[in-house]
Amino acid sequence: MPYTCLDLGDATRLRISVVRDPAPTLISLVADVFGRRPQGVSEPWRRLVRSTAPPDAAAVLHPLFAPTTAVLPDCISPEVRNRADGGGLAEYLTRIRDTAPEALLDELHTFFGADLPRQWRPVSAAPARWLNRVADVMASAWEGFAPVWSSASVLFDREFERVGTAVVRGATEAILLGFGSRRHRYQGGRLYIEDRFPEAFVLGDRTLALTPIVSSSTPLLCELDRPDKVWLGYAMPGQRRLCDSDAEQPRRDTLAVAVGPARAVILRMLTAPATMSDVAKRLNVSPPAATYHCRQLEDAGLLVRRRNGSHIHVQRTVRGGALVDIFSSSAF
Repeated sequence: MPYTCLDLGDATRLRISVVRDPAPTLISLVADVFGRRPQGVSEPWRRLVRSTAPPDAAAVLHPLFAPTTAVLPDCISPEVRNRADGGGLAEYLTRIRDTAPEALLDELHTFFGADLPRQWRPVSAAPARWLNRVADVMASAWEGFAPVWSSASVLFDREFERVGTAVVRGATEAILLGFGSRRHRYQGGRLYIEDRFPEAFVLGDRTLALTPIVSSSTPLLCELDRPDKVWLGYAMPGQRRLCDSDAEQPRRDTLAVAVGPARAVILRMLTAPATMSDVAKRLNVSPPAATYHCRQLEDAGLLVRRRNGSHIHVQRTVRGGALVDIFSSSAF
């Protein structure tokens, strides 16, 4: 799968916000449950959504997620606005219902051409009816999941604090490194996002709106071409705690995901300076292997190496310490 690239520029100068908006979570839910687009939604939550959704939910939403012809029209794509009270879903559903049929058809023809794919032809025959049915399905699906969203308030509070702390401490890259997965990865000032139709974007002076998605462990949702902001959906840290069936699952070491298991051990052990020999013993590896990992961390600005007589000592930088602190407060 190719990747779309978003050039973020200097990470220390990013304007970042955390946005609490339910629409991306809802899209993730219906994509997984009815669209056969795996998003990592747990089975108990899938059952909640199915319990309140109408029987024809999958058929109504099929054009949005059909293989090779999937497209999310602008009227259904979340706008992502800051919702301090966690609301905003009613406004989102109203926007879908109020979309002019001509606007939807113009967008579909722009994307597919004059001859619409088979999955979209019923929509073109009755666009207003389809838009209302989509809104109905979305509202019904959300009814079953709404209690979970409400219980996530404490997670949002923690995420506001975690990201805010990273920004204040100049450790923004610690948050971006946490997006490391098959679908998102951050490297060299750029975000790479899995995409069947790859493009290249530059953030410029726009805001990067981080949008935690509560329903999914592997979401793939973003919008990169708005003039005012770029929003990126990612798995809410700690969301497994909201699902009883997942309560006993082991916590994911997010620092190890971001920098690699061996380098996570090195950063955590460096509460005080240590020699390269100490590092090699702790990792149970050869001195050259320990040197390799330390050089990688040094190149990333996370530790420094200094010669002291016949020994080389390594020490965490302020940035390296901030990285450990940020990831110590989160688990997926």
